[in-house]
Amino acid sequence: MSIKDKHGNVYKLRGPNPLMNQQQEWDKSKIAVFNLGYKAEVVTDTRNPKREFEESLINISDELQLYEGDEEGPLPEFIEPEETKVLSVKQFLKEINEAPVPTPKVEEPVIKFEEPKQPVQINVDAKTARILKERGEEYHCAPAIGEKVHKDALYGSSYTTTRYGDKFIFDAVVIDQSDFQLQIWSVRHVPKGSIIYRKDPEGGERWWRISEVEPKSGGYLAVANISELNPDFS
Repeated sequence: MSIKDKHGNVYKLRGPNPLMNQQQEWDKSKIAVFNLGYKAEVVTDTRNPKREFEESLINISDELQLYEGDEEGPLPEFIEPEETKVLSVKQFLKEINEAPVPTPKVEEPVIKFEEPKQPVQINVDAKTARILKERGEEYHCAPAIGEKVHKDALYGSSYTTTRYGDKFIFDAVVIDQSDFQLQIWSVRHVPKGSIIYRKDPEGGERWWRISEVEPKSGGYLAVANISELNPDFS
């Protein structure tokens, strides 16, 4: 038994659009396509000296086969071996722990981290110093040193803000970076809640806030997300 509407007509859930009854297909032989036969043209950017040596760079992932034979399990979900150019966390830590220590010809190197008021000197072994020298990046840091409580005398509510100490510069190795997250390894401990910014004379970098910190292989593995605060590090 069919279902009928209030007018007595058979109710239809779906049906063809009456406007499409007279529709005709296009004559594809008369369609002209433009701007699809372009040829790629590479133009040298003479204004940016960094571009001059980009052709000589190699993909370290392919050269060292970083994503093959990982016995410790699959890579984290946020790392895509086919596209990323950085090391996996496990492979980087494994390299620090298992890489042979070269015989130093001079005294054990010292890496210095300076603060405006209280300079800090950190001693590292030759292996770690070599890794920081070859792959390290300098970062500005506004360290989080505590919280300040603000109370509303009228309504009795309260909220907290982060207190920051003296700014300093430290060296770190980038483990993974995306548009929303940064993962670094450093000898210097960077407190949770601190804001970091990569030291770059040309600018254009992003401010990051440290969200997680844990000891790893004689240093600290830190995860940072985009910071809503952008302190001045000039």
